[in-house]
Amino acid sequence: MQIIPAIDLRHGRVVRLQQGDYARETEYETSAFQQALTYQTAGAKFVHIVDLDAALDGGDGNLELIAQISQSLNIPIQTGGGVRNESDLKARFERGAARVIIGSLCVREPALVAEWLERYGSDRIVAGLDVRQSSDGLWLPQAAGWTESGKEDLFSLIERLLYADLKHILCTDIACDGMLGGPSVALYAEVCRRYPEMRIQASGGIGSESHLEQVAQTGVTSCIVGRALLEGQVPMRAIEQYSSGKAE
Repeated sequence: MQIIPAIDLRHGRVVRLQQGDYARETEYETSAFQQALTYQTAGAKFVHIVDLDAALDGGDGNLELIAQISQSLNIPIQTGGGVRNESDLKARFERGAARVIIGSLCVREPALVAEWLERYGSDRIVAGLDVRQSSDGLWLPQAAGWTESGKEDLFSLIERLLYADLKHILCTDIACDGMLGGPSVALYAEVCRRYPEMRIQASGGIGSESHLEQVAQTGVTSCIVGRALLEGQVPMRAIEQYSSGKAE
């Protein structure tokens, strides 16, 4: 398992949200450039950048800043937030993103995302599936700022995208995101069990090195870590310890 360090951007600042709530934002003094370079120096093979402004309001958001960060690094980035149409997707590729994360559109228009997978290649698109567990135990992908549930459960949606040769899944348990209380181990273990051929990225809940050990045992390819690195609960040395081998 590799660690993929995360940088969330709002108005050009490095921030983190708790459970995706813009009213529960923590701002960090570091610049996005410096933080990305710190992660690269620490041994990261990829950097994960989320454009919270574009996710909220659409438009270009922090796109030019993301482009500048991409150009300044010797490692690739993946970026998400605000991809509402093919022009948004192409704009992120043109600004240097190696992979683009598609979130709400996977839930609302999976057939369109399937077309993009075939057109741009499965190595360049990540299905960003943010889920809540329903009262009957189903994992339900969310859209529209996590306020709207899709019509299909997580595994049914993945099956639809597999036909288009989906390769990368970023799965976030919303209840854990930004809370530092531990990862959704059972969820990731089930996803990996069902889809051993997929590149699964775990996200949400990492607050210690022991949490990393737990999620690594599920079989995920990589784990997104944001707040815990920014606040020191996970030391920078962990990036190199977990990120041996080629980028996935």
